[in-house]
Amino acid sequence: MHISWFLPAIAAVASAASSSSQGGHAQAPLLPSKSTVPVDIPPLGFGTWNLSPDEHNASAAVSLAIQIGYRHIDCAAAYKNEKDVGKGIEEGLAKAHLRREDIWVTSKLWNSAYVSVYRAVDLERSRILQIPFHVRQ
Repeated sequence: MHISWFLPAIAAVASAASSSSQGGHAQAPLLPSKSTVPVDIPPLGFGTWNLSPDEHNASAAVSLAIQIGYRHIDCAAAYKNEKDVGKGIEEGLAKAHLRREDIWVTSKLWNSAYVSVYRAVDLERSRILQIPFHVRQ
């Protein structure tokens, strides 16, 4: 699987954001203020919504994303690929010599998918993704 076509697109978006002008001033991307977000969430995430659930697609793509510098992985139960995304995270962290604490993982559940959100995230997402989750209250 090759994602080399994606890298120039990222560079083009970053370049456009830094060089576009509005009223004579460079336009900066809008980021959440430190007062509303207590942690540093990497602003560019690697989305997994269109990755097929298998190790040759989801796992390989997520692993490569971490190796090339992504530090935010976006996944969800509805994508039905979380187990392979978790394998990719594990492999990517090992190959990039990183720890779980070095990346941000976003996961999502339907409202009907849990009784207690904290219990669901701590237990179910950790079990499927095979990585520790930390719920921020």
